[in-house]
Amino acid sequence: MTSNPNFQEFLREKRAWYKTIGSVHCPILNENVIFNSKGFYHLRYDSFGKARNIKEQSYKLGLLPLVIPVVKNATKIHEYKKQQYSKPLGKYFEIWELREIVGQQKTIVSVVLRRIGNGNITFLSVWKRKDKQTKKTI
Repeated sequence: MTSNPNFQEFLREKRAWYKTIGSVHCPILNENVIFNSKGFYHLRYDSFGKARNIKEQSYKLGLLPLVIPVVKNATKIHEYKKQQYSKPLGKYFEIWELREIVGQQKTIVSVVLRRIGNGNITFLSVWKRKDKQTKKTI
């Protein structure tokens, strides 16, 4: 599935860069966000462990450089999901979505953070928000 040599090199570069992050302080949560292997894994595989297609993996991995500015500069929590129990995890977890305009193209990027049990807040996912061009005026 991932025999594309260009994608494999892209993946190696992104993984090497990701491993250098460690943690980033998030002022809005007043805590450090940990960038562990689970976050990188989730960019490549969905919640059921099924590999995302190469296009989707490339999309998510390509957004990684925008994650840190979102975590550092978010001025509000866009969405918070209070502690819920997860049978697969066997623990309670909570989710935060931070959203901020970042990058040279002033892109709206959403970053999802998760805490399992009483553990650290960790990076989970990233995506770019769609433009609001659907309203028509008459």
